[in-house]
Amino acid sequence: ANVNKTMKSIAAIAMALLVAAPASALETKISGFYQFMAAANNFVGSDNYIGAIQGNAESEKLVDQRLRLKLDGKVNDSLSFVYYGEVDFQWGDDSYTTSRNDGGAVGGDTVNLETKNAYIDVKFQDDVMARFGLQGFYDRQDQIFFATDMAGAKVDFKAGNIGLTAGMFNLIEGDVSDSDNVYLWALQADFPAMGDLELGADYYYFHNRGVAGYANYLGTADSIFIYDFGQNDGFFDTDQAAFTEGFSAARQDMDLHYLGLQGALKLSETAAVNGWLFYNTGTVEFPGADLDVAGYAASVRGTFKLGNADAAARLFFFSGDDDLSDGDADFFVNPLATESYAFGDDGFMIFFQDVNWANVGQYGFALEDAAYAGYGLLGGNFTLSMKPADKVDFKCGLGYFASLEDTLAATDPRFVQSAAANRGGTVLGTELFVRAGYTFENNLNLSLNGAYAALGDFYDNAGGGFARDIAAIDVDDPYIVYLLAQLAF
Repeated sequence: ANVNKTMKSIAAIAMALLVAAPASALETKISGFYQFMAAANNFVGSDNYIGAIQGNAESEKLVDQRLRLKLDGKVNDSLSFVYYGEVDFQWGDDSYTTSRNDGGAVGGDTVNLETKNAYIDVKFQDDVMARFGLQGFYDRQDQIFFATDMAGAKVDFKAGNIGLTAGMFNLIEGDVSDSDNVYLWALQADFPAMGDLELGADYYYFHNRGVAGYANYLGTADSIFIYDFGQNDGFFDTDQAAFTEGFSAARQDMDLHYLGLQGALKLSETAAVNGWLFYNTGTVEFPGADLDVAGYAASVRGTFKLGNADAAARLFFFSGDDDLSDGDADFFVNPLATESYAFGDDGFMIFFQDVNWANVGQYGFALEDAAYAGYGLLGGNFTLSMKPADKVDFKCGLGYFASLEDTLAATDPRFVQSAAANRGGTVLGTELFVRAGYTFENNLNLSLNGAYAALGDFYDNAGGGFARDIAAIDVDDPYIVYLLAQLAF
């Protein structure tokens, strides 16, 4: 209740400032982009949203499009607002929508305008800025935790020479006061530069009192079998669907803390290195037992010139746990996994999330299947970007991905029977991607993008064959190829 009172008070102050502001001519600007994607791949999913690796999959072909329109309005030097709308659909899907991202079938005539952002900016003084409303926000550890739009408030200010951003976001509003709400608290700090070295630190607190359907994500299809903790209290079931229902109903409070440290060092005019460490701790309560979380992730990335090309090399690591049945989760727990954008800028399309995904393409199998599922993750990648000619851009990359563990409960006989949490090995596979584009008149880019992943023994039949959502035997190596047109205005 105190949280809601505080936020209402802050909002009331901001609205009072708006009312008291002197009248002036309103300055407006409209910008946005249109994106067209004609894609083919061989992994499936509900509405092809996340998708799943499987065996003997037929190629799936679709056309996906997105239109975003952003209205910026300036009231005066201290007050402004933004409305950001979005229309998404795949060609030929539902005309009359019951969910988002539909509206592309014959006849059209549907309500499918989505509000992405709607907020006001208030400048209290030169170094104190506040934003209230539905806004974009993300972590600064390559967005492995979250990168999404959330309703709430954030304030940018200075504490001496330290730049600070403090935010509170109401992810889900329940039915009864604060007892069934979900909040995310955030504090981001940037320290004064020390020569060519820049340092920062982030803290996030995920506070969940929501009911079963509210942000209860903990791992994927494999690890949901684990959370009985040896209690044998009746809600464990070797049937995945039955256990998921029991698990969701049994999960109670979630208090998860995330501490991130990041740095960047300029080595020369053409070379630099950056990295981060992210630590996750806290508890998830169940009847008669708590899941104690202590996981971490890390990354280091170097950028340099290689001839006329821009090159980058990255190493990454996520901790894993080979015995979750002890009530400890020694891996990075992400209740906002479907709202993350992990390593999207690297350019991979299958094992990491595709930078261009709109309604299709949020796959990230290395994260969904390994890092966030308890097995851990390690690997590295190398990418190369260049402009071989005027208005022509080219990027390619090669990445290797492996888990730390191939089982989540090695001593538990129940998993010998179901093989639900046992993998055939630790190698997820290798991914190669290529992107080539041409820019017309500086605002229209047409590109051809493709990726192929050679799967390793992590996905072998001996390990149960689970992928993101679907159990399969002898799963196929996944691929995706698409033609992309992006018009910015």
